[in-house]
Amino acid sequence: MTLPARSRVRDGFTLIEVIMVVAIAAVVVTGATFGLGAITRTRLRSSAFKVMSAARFAYNRALTQGTTTRLHFDFDAHTMAVEESYSPVTLATNEQLESEAGDAVDPWDLARSRLETPLEPPAPMDPFQPISNSSGKALERYTAQPIGDGISLLALITPHETDTRIDGEGSIYFFPGGVTEHAVVQLTDSSDTVYSIEIHPLTGNARIHNFAYEPVAELDDEGEVRDSL
Repeated sequence: MTLPARSRVRDGFTLIEVIMVVAIAAVVVTGATFGLGAITRTRLRSSAFKVMSAARFAYNRALTQGTTTRLHFDFDAHTMAVEESYSPVTLATNEQLESEAGDAVDPWDLARSRLETPLEPPAPMDPFQPISNSSGKALERYTAQPIGDGISLLALITPHETDTRIDGEGSIYFFPGGVTEHAVVQLTDSSDTVYSIEIHPLTGNARIHNFAYEPVAELDDEGEVRDSL
């Protein structure tokens, strides 16, 4: 009696099977990449709306309270705060005033500093302080808060600074009477996607661009634009 021959066990994969495995892996990786990209873009868009809302609040605060209000950005910590000043404020460009006190000063403090130490660069105190309640306690929600989870400050373009700010600290100012600066804040995420928040000088309204927007014309120190020559 003859036994049937045993079939030989096949080792390895065929070319078709390898192609199918690679294709499935590619689909999974692509899906994960698109999913992660969608999450980071959502976070970026949320942070842009956060800046836009803060700008609108600062504009209304300056208009209704008669104070000079600002959005203050820290590029190292990637935070934003809303602050205000009850004293008169003047803005100095970094060509007009080179001081560690910042770009906003109390003009009376500046004048006194110049009179007391005429041979030294003026270093007046920054007149801004956190927004507080009726008892004088700072409201935490307006103190320095992260821009967003995994979101970084990329650039700040304002008329009172001759160069685009990419580090240190910078601010956008809102004045009593309903006037602000024509400014642009650029945010980025881990995928290097950039969203820009452009603030209108007369209304305080903001527009979000889903790219690294920069004004075509140069911003002047009164919140308008002038043609670059």
